[in-house]
Amino acid sequence: MIQSSGFFKDPQPMPEIPDPGLELLHETKDGHSLLFKGHRNDRMVVYKVLKPEYAEDPVYQRMLRREYEIGISLKHPGICEILAWTRLPGYGDSIEMEFIDGCTLDGWLAGHPGDFAQRRRILADLCDALAYLHRKQVIHKDLKPENILITRYGFYPKIIDFGLSDTDSILTGKDPAGTWQYAAPEVRAGGKAEAGSDIYSLGKIMQQMGPAFAGIAHKCSAEDIDKRYPSAEAVRRDLEKTGHIRPVLPVVLLSVLLAACLAAVLFLRRDDPVEKLFQEAVEQVRQASTPKR
Repeated sequence: MIQSSGFFKDPQPMPEIPDPGLELLHETKDGHSLLFKGHRNDRMVVYKVLKPEYAEDPVYQRMLRREYEIGISLKHPGICEILAWTRLPGYGDSIEMEFIDGCTLDGWLAGHPGDFAQRRRILADLCDALAYLHRKQVIHKDLKPENILITRYGFYPKIIDFGLSDTDSILTGKDPAGTWQYAAPEVRAGGKAEAGSDIYSLGKIMQQMGPAFAGIAHKCSAEDIDKRYPSAEAVRRDLEKTGHIRPVLPVVLLSVLLAACLAAVLFLRRDDPVEKLFQEAVEQVRQASTPKR
């Protein structure tokens, strides 16, 4: 059943799951949540719960519930799948989500320097995921390398952590939020986050992906939102045109080679007309600088 908010009607809390053999995956240093790895029905899953000191705070309870309500509506291969709202023994309410075997984007970049084709494909996949989010009227608001996981096999990106996300059908959590380094100027100034705000964050991420993407990154992260790409699809189209920059011999080097060839020919064949020798030298340089097919 659909409520007026556009989200599914709140399900009844599930019974507490049996001991899933929990393993602590992550504890946010300045945040309010814990992530545990467990299993249910022969499937590895992750449980997100509130830290004990926040577990009884209604503000943080609403935030956790809000993240679930946004996430449960999203079904895309580039977005971490939310599976259920449940209760974790000893911790209370919990978001159950898919387990992603991989590492964060910044960790992946450190282990894969200079891999242009993979980086471009990862960025294209991120654009697809962002385009889907924006069509669903969801703004992530905290897109950064730590909130993008890269799978161990295939190197596919997965956007995670919708704790700060926003959508028109959710009334809570409208305050400015995000990570300062990646947050758009309008968000830092306390304005409303828009699809262009996520594109700004994508541009800041792209700056770390290599110089081949510098032009696209610059347009994504323009200070004026009207000067950014109008959509994630538009970013992807320009990414598809991006290729390796082929090295070109500098003009000065070509001039030196030309002069050297001419001098050599003049020295070896002093009896020939200068114009003929010059044309032969030019042809030799042209052939030497033309890529072999």
